[in-house]
Amino acid sequence: MIQGHGDDIYDYSGDIRHNFSSNVYHAIQMPGLCEHLQQSIGCIGNYPPAEMKSLERMLATRFQNRQEENLITNGATEAIYLIAQATAAAFDNDEVNRQRCLTAILIPTFSEYEDACRMHGHEVKHIRSLEEVTDEMNLVWLCNPNNPTGKVIPKVQLVESMMNHPHTVFVIDQSYEFFCQEELIQPREVALLGNCILLHSMTKKYSIPGLRLGYVTAPEPLAETLRQYRMPWSVNALASQACQYILEHADDFLFDIETYLQEAQHLNAELNTIGGIEALPTQTHFMLIHMPGKDSIVMKRRLVDEYGILIRSAHNFAGLNRHYIRVAAQSPEENKLLVNALRQLCEQ
Repeated sequence: MIQGHGDDIYDYSGDIRHNFSSNVYHAIQMPGLCEHLQQSIGCIGNYPPAEMKSLERMLATRFQNRQEENLITNGATEAIYLIAQATAAAFDNDEVNRQRCLTAILIPTFSEYEDACRMHGHEVKHIRSLEEVTDEMNLVWLCNPNNPTGKVIPKVQLVESMMNHPHTVFVIDQSYEFFCQEELIQPREVALLGNCILLHSMTKKYSIPGLRLGYVTAPEPLAETLRQYRMPWSVNALASQACQYILEHADDFLFDIETYLQEAQHLNAELNTIGGIEALPTQTHFMLIHMPGKDSIVMKRRLVDEYGILIRSAHNFAGLNRHYIRVAAQSPEENKLLVNALRQLCEQ
């Protein structure tokens, strides 16, 4: 695991008043969930189910797919490491054609794909576009919408690439699927595609990063392979209670995503009025900012010390450097504070 993920508020003793560093929208209200967890606290006195079959049935009802195609995980991150482990094991167990798994990662993107694959002995190749995918690649990892760029690969392009490379498994991290308005691959479609694994995050959609909740949708044979390698009780009892509540009360968490994305575009435009930086185009609620004349780590430290604002330095994304930061849009008032702080620092 690299050092320097977002939401590293624990590394700063200063007063962080505005957190733009993770791709979580902090204004989502969840009083019902909090009350439910308080009332359910007694569940920590017992083991949770070793497998979350009842929750996976609820997902199947919601998505109109088979229960066996769903796998509840300890955040999308558990799924990432399970996929890397299970794929490597398949190669290790093939004594006739023993070789390393060849994994391609579409960069720049979330670092845990590469960390997980290298931990389990994959040969890792960085690619910049789907046109670089070849039949020799066993796995292709991509984030859609992508972290940190905010770009969305069109669904038709993804499906075409999967059809052109039927023996390559495409792992598509859709953790930010709720925060875009482009058409994406749906859970019920993975069985028909056959070589697609979708990762989903409740952390992002419901603003609960501390609970670590996610799920996988995959064709039944791939999902069953992942089950063989998962750790028992990986999803704790409170997280299980939260997942059930969310699935039963999904409408309670709805908010005006169109207005929020409009605010993100407004933030992007305001940032581009600041001399010396460029907020790159985005199709979601977070954005990558290029600052050719500034050091992202120094900028991050000054924003904390002088303004109580936390951002994400993007220097440790493969393919980027210390001239990039990433921010996620928050409320209009907070976004204005960020723009003013960056303007003042860039004018000095």
